[in-house]
Amino acid sequence: MSREAAMLEYRAQAHVLLAQQPNYFGNLPEFGVPPVVEIVGDTYFEEATCVAFNPDTDVLEATVEVKRSTGYGGDSCSPGSTEWVRFYISYDDGATWEDVGLSSFNAHDIPDSTDCAQRPDKPLTYSVAHPLADPRRRRCTSPVLPVARAILSWQIMPPAGQPDWQPIWGNALDHHVQLRPRPLFVRDFVDIIGVKKLPPEFETLLPMPLPPPPPPVFDLALAAEQGAHDDVPPHRFAAPLIAEASSPKALSQSHILGKMTQFEKAKVDWSKAVTAYFDNNGDTTYEGLDCLGLDSNRDLLVATFSVRQPIGFSSFLCGPGSTEYVAFWVDYDNTCQWTYAGTTHVGVYNFNPLPRDGLHYWVAVPARLAEHFHGCQEPKVARVRAVLSWSSPPSTTDPYQMPRWGNAIEAHVEVVARRPVSQGPEIDIIGGIPIGQIDTAASGMTWPGAQFAQWGSPADPWLPLRQCPFGGNIMVNADVPESHHLAGRRYRLLWRPAGSALVGNPVTDQFVTSDGLTVTTRTPDPVTGLVPYLAPSQNVFNVLGSWRTRNVAVDSRYEIRLEMTDAGGTPIGSTAWFTVLVDNTAPHADIALTTGTPCNKATPGDVVTGTFEATDVHFGAFSMNTLPASLSPPAPDTTPSVTTTQVPSGTWELPTDGGWAQCGYVVQLHVWDRTIVDSMPILHNYGYDDVGFCLGL
Repeated sequence: MSREAAMLEYRAQAHVLLAQQPNYFGNLPEFGVPPVVEIVGDTYFEEATCVAFNPDTDVLEATVEVKRSTGYGGDSCSPGSTEWVRFYISYDDGATWEDVGLSSFNAHDIPDSTDCAQRPDKPLTYSVAHPLADPRRRRCTSPVLPVARAILSWQIMPPAGQPDWQPIWGNALDHHVQLRPRPLFVRDFVDIIGVKKLPPEFETLLPMPLPPPPPPVFDLALAAEQGAHDDVPPHRFAAPLIAEASSPKALSQSHILGKMTQFEKAKVDWSKAVTAYFDNNGDTTYEGLDCLGLDSNRDLLVATFSVRQPIGFSSFLCGPGSTEYVAFWVDYDNTCQWTYAGTTHVGVYNFNPLPRDGLHYWVAVPARLAEHFHGCQEPKVARVRAVLSWSSPPSTTDPYQMPRWGNAIEAHVEVVARRPVSQGPEIDIIGGIPIGQIDTAASGMTWPGAQFAQWGSPADPWLPLRQCPFGGNIMVNADVPESHHLAGRRYRLLWRPAGSALVGNPVTDQFVTSDGLTVTTRTPDPVTGLVPYLAPSQNVFNVLGSWRTRNVAVDSRYEIRLEMTDAGGTPIGSTAWFTVLVDNTAPHADIALTTGTPCNKATPGDVVTGTFEATDVHFGAFSMNTLPASLSPPAPDTTPSVTTTQVPSGTWELPTDGGWAQCGYVVQLHVWDRTIVDSMPILHNYGYDDVGFCLGL
């Protein structure tokens, strides 16, 4: 039997083999049982090739290549198999890691073929993402450049909180990324100018944000001075001026003469700079595209690029920086005719020193897969292309026009089969979950195994087979045809208690939409709740509204529906009523000492003990830790030890030793329920309690 045939057999039987022996393939050495066959970190079938971050959206992204035609559980008409990606982030260059969360996409068996240009259609490239909760921002004078890790695993969920876990099929990938700085506040300005004490009447101003300064006008003389200091050539730092003056669309001899005079005053040789600018295209010295794929969860074409030099980007983080533009092109029908899909951008800056692997960013434009409806009987593979250009937008008419600074890459993607967009009123997603994965007829909770539509994340991140209620802002989404906007149609969301015969209350809460670059706040009519339909290009994530349930709805079951009207407000159709269970109550958390009262003196070497409660109707998980973390004390041992077991009453113990510093310690208890809060996979209702004790004092 060939290696590939053997591997296909192992993949087909993996669920049975692992049920019989969890360390069958050898990726769990701590299990203490030798493997039957060793397969660890195998990338023959799939491989994570990029991991990146978008500082404007606070979202991590991984690009995955699916390399073979088979081994993925079935064709496009089947569920296929699941490619899981768990994301981590490290703020101390890999010494410790924070678990960001789990995402996924489905891969299928797709026969090998060649495209219209006679190129093999493998690998197929996928993108998958997860939002980053509570990024550790600092002000711009202290850049935050953490390491992002993506662990790809075929079929088997990477376990939570284990950043060194090795997949059987898949791999781990680390790249440095850049966080957006926090805004500057009045207190920052006071610190900068060295004021030690403000008059009391001004202290209330300290938390107020400062307005951002206007972007400075480009100063060629200053850029030349900085370029000479940092060894950045004129055809780099002056590239925007050269590109503007030499644009074929607006050639002006007088304008060129003006630029020459400007260069002469700055003591920069115009002729040499222009010659160097045009002597090369596709220069990736400073930046370059690395990956390109399709995120079918979010309906986005995603390109990943890296910044490769510490300087050459106009300014450091507190300045205006410069812009990286990416234009996307698609050939969904494999005709060898490119169609322009849009251009997007992100800001980049000087960072000196630069991490050894550079900094990795992703950008995206809408894929608009709904416009390319097809059934599953024939798999559809499309060609995609991206062009990166620093400082100047790339061409929107010629996909092969290469920029001076940047490059182009192409990839093949699977266009996932989907149903046509409904011409009537529609709700596709409630609270981030597809309605087909919610028991909308009875309990109002997610079905076991439900996943977030945009992320592929389990609704319950701890035990995915548990059912979950909803809370906070319950967002409603649906694919909408262009015709709704063109006809001036409007809609409104209505809610009522489950089982009620009432017409329903209109949802009048504000919500946000985006065209992919600009976020817009929308406000329904305060009386009727009516909102005009947007064109799909102005609402790339198909957001129809958001019902803010906190302080409005008591914990119970409710029904939601959408009603569509003509331009004059006359109803012309509605959806069914969909049931959702709302739970906005925080879990109960209580912790106490049994070896004495809080702050009781303990002797080094004592075992400090206590009790705790961690309960909720829809319990999720609990955890305990010990502070100060700087002294690296261990987390307490708990009974029960399984943190996803509901705990009406439990016990904990914390052995101390002679190495512990004599000071005060705090044992913290954190409790989460499994409610889907604010339609996001990273938010749940939360409870907290702590208890302190003194050691050797």
